[in-house]
Amino acid sequence: MFASTERERLATLWDDLIAGSCKVESWAYAEAEWSMVVSRRPKLGTRSSNGLRPRDVEILERALLSGVRKHVAMEVGLSCSSIAVIMQSCFQYMGLSCLPSRIPGLLVAAAHARHSQTTKSRLGSSPPPAPAFSQETIRVARPDADLYAWLAPAEHAVIHLLIEGMTYAEIAEARRTSVRTVANQVASGFRRLDVSGRAELLCLLARWGLKQPERPSRRPPSIVVPPARRGGSRGARHAESGNGVQHCPSPLSAS
Repeated sequence: MFASTERERLATLWDDLIAGSCKVESWAYAEAEWSMVVSRRPKLGTRSSNGLRPRDVEILERALLSGVRKHVAMEVGLSCSSIAVIMQSCFQYMGLSCLPSRIPGLLVAAAHARHSQTTKSRLGSSPPPAPAFSQETIRVARPDADLYAWLAPAEHAVIHLLIEGMTYAEIAEARRTSVRTVANQVASGFRRLDVSGRAELLCLLARWGLKQPERPSRRPPSIVVPPARRGGSRGARHAESGNGVQHCPSPLSAS
């Protein structure tokens, strides 16, 4: 879980990005942490006429908190493409030049940290006055550190890279496999975690970092016939069953 100081820094980061008092310079992923470098300038401290509109901020926060863009589109009465344009505009205002599908997980965690705070703590989260120019590196522990316990090794490997913003093609090249294999492994991992995509997965991880809710139950391994029995005849398998060897029933036999 995120430490209390990490939660406060994340919530403050979100307020500053929305207000325009800081901009994202870069972000990185390490084995144990997510990090982001932000810059502060005095001229950015005052909201200008070309700042983010409250409506756009509301839509952006809804999208980052739910992780399912089409649900947000239905709630606000806009198309999914319009939601994507609004999100892209907000990200550019914050200093992010990436597509919404590649936004850093730390930004999603910041939106969730801001949303989870009470009104009183929000009002008291303003940072001290910044110097003429400064840079700050924000680091939090990776909330996806325990994913390996819920995923098969190949699923964990590809989803680990997907969280870091790599495309299927980039993951396939890194793992020296096909894009189709990567897509199948990602889809299988998503089913285990009960999420529909990267955005919803980042929301799940942000909630783990803040409140550590009940995590998805592990799915049982697929029933695989042992190699020694795979080529045997029906009569041989029947003889084995008569010798006290118990077999797992077929998933279709109960229907």
